[in-house]
Amino acid sequence: MKSISKIVLIVLTSISAFSTYAQQDAQFSMYMFNGMAINPAYAGSRERTALTALYRHQWAGFEGAPKTFTFTAHAPILNDRIGIGGGITSDNIGVMNLISINTNYAYRVKFENETKLALGISVTFNNFRQRFSEITTGNAGDPNFSQNLSIWSPNFGTGVYYYGEKFYLGASIPHLLNANLNKSFQFEGTETVARQWRHYFFTGGYVFDLGENLKLKPSVLVKYVNNAPVSVDGNLGFLIKEALWLGVSYRHKDAVIGMIEYDFLNSFRLGYAYDFTTSDLGRYTSGTHEVMLGYEFKKKDAYLTPRRMTYF
Repeated sequence: MKSISKIVLIVLTSISAFSTYAQQDAQFSMYMFNGMAINPAYAGSRERTALTALYRHQWAGFEGAPKTFTFTAHAPILNDRIGIGGGITSDNIGVMNLISINTNYAYRVKFENETKLALGISVTFNNFRQRFSEITTGNAGDPNFSQNLSIWSPNFGTGVYYYGEKFYLGASIPHLLNANLNKSFQFEGTETVARQWRHYFFTGGYVFDLGENLKLKPSVLVKYVNNAPVSVDGNLGFLIKEALWLGVSYRHKDAVIGMIEYDFLNSFRLGYAYDFTTSDLGRYTSGTHEVMLGYEFKKKDAYLTPRRMTYF
């Protein structure tokens, strides 16, 4: 039987995803392996066709907790001057589901020092759905919970990505429009403001050579949305023999994260991350699990670089 606290969480988290100024975009611990999900300028930067699938089960053991799946594909074209890509994301929180389908385009400029600057844009179609009929309340006739709602909303994004063999810097706004969803998600007798709020992402990283078979790459992801606390993920990753990647991250006031990734034959990539929740929610969950699977098509003239082998 569902406890009252769990029902309240499901309702509040689902509604707040639309009605408050909060972090709405899907969260990933292995962001360094999933650059296409947060920055359209990342398209083509792997220098060959790349496919990535990632599943995240947040706060396992807590009913109604977020579950996210994303799949992306991208490649360079036209003598590597252009990057194209796309993806689909399904994000479930309680009785809420968001499906995003996006296409990305990046124009890349190569400098004499072998660094590249990419400017990216994206077009996204979002489907927001609320399954209110699945919620059991004390008032069987409550009109706010008598039907399921759905709305399609287009949006646009942009980003910039500057990188070389040993570093990267990125900034992006995945959706520029503060999409108004009030027409479909309006609660009777309330002043609820339902919007998809604009988010800002900033990323950076560097590769240090510690030896012939060992590299260190610190990286950071900063997320910001108006009137919500800034979210900061700091990571230290070690690459061993160009194949095994071990990392640890800290998300401020939220989680300590351990992760592992292995590269098979320079084509297949398999990764896993575990978030140990440090906030008050940690008392109610067994942690967060994230699994990543990637494949990259080999390119005859491709060569390994410290940046490519440490991702993003």
